[in-house]
Amino acid sequence: HPPPYPQKCILPSTTKDPGQGTGLGLSMVYGFVKQSNGHINIYSEVGEGTTVRIYLPHTRQNEEILASETPTAPQSMANEVILVVEDDDTVRATSVELLSDLGYTILEASNADNGLAIVNSGAKIDLLFTDVVMPGALKSQELARRAKQKLPSIQVLFTSGYTQNAIVHAGRLDEGVELIAKPFTREGLAQKIRNVLDLGRPSASTPMPSAPLTCEVANHDEGDALNCKSILIVEDQILVRKILSEMLEELGHRVVGTGTIREAKEKLSLQNFHVVVTDLGLPDGSGLDIVQEVMDNNRHVSVVISSGRDASNDITDMLCNSRIQYLEKPYSINAMKIAINKAILM
Repeated sequence: HPPPYPQKCILPSTTKDPGQGTGLGLSMVYGFVKQSNGHINIYSEVGEGTTVRIYLPHTRQNEEILASETPTAPQSMANEVILVVEDDDTVRATSVELLSDLGYTILEASNADNGLAIVNSGAKIDLLFTDVVMPGALKSQELARRAKQKLPSIQVLFTSGYTQNAIVHAGRLDEGVELIAKPFTREGLAQKIRNVLDLGRPSASTPMPSAPLTCEVANHDEGDALNCKSILIVEDQILVRKILSEMLEELGHRVVGTGTIREAKEKLSLQNFHVVVTDLGLPDGSGLDIVQEVMDNNRHVSVVISSGRDASNDITDMLCNSRIQYLEKPYSINAMKIAINKAILM
């Protein structure tokens, strides 16, 4: 029998200097374990080394063999150019190869200074894809700011396994910042790149769509309710939002994430969605405000309410509405997938 689960687990911050590599980050490992209903224990002793024990729930059920479903990764449109800025040679080479295979034209730099030189050269660049923690005096967020000044239409996508609060504050991404966590899959990166590039596609004079965004995903069963849909996630915990967003994007959905009621209402006014997934405890109020907004003004939208406490008594009347699903945290990825599936079918 394994030892009992620890009552408390404190994860230390990194001891590595910027540019020396960070790996996945213990905080993200902790998040992955907890969202799987598991526990993690770290024991370290001078002269003996460090032992990490991860406990995950077991099951006696037979393994479910799923049919291989590999959605077609979104491809480049109209000769789009991506500037990849990454100090790790292996990671940069992998990203460049992946994006080149998708049809993008790639420029690359090993640090922010070289990246800025490419930006200032006058080259056409549609998207800046840069690691958060970079060596040298010029930081990645400053590179992004200067790139925006030089090329106002450029889109920016950050990546990191550890953010060092460079673009994350109080557990939330800075406003307008897009991030994909390392390690990412080929499909996850392809979908995220496509989504970020599409953010800059409509002009101010272009009317917003009158129906939810749609996209094409290959090799899904016709009866699968989780064919590509547009989903708004309102969740102030960045790790939870990232994990959920990337899971849904890999399923082929278009996902927009935010951490506040104000931003969520702005996005609802500008774009139509099939499903809204919202936490109840948000920095600027209750997620019930979002639910009410959707029920009053977005008749085609369904809602999944997720909360870290049993809030079913508080929303009894709302749960009578077939467009609303309730899911208590912590939940498994499969439980969220089922809730969204039901919401889409409503």
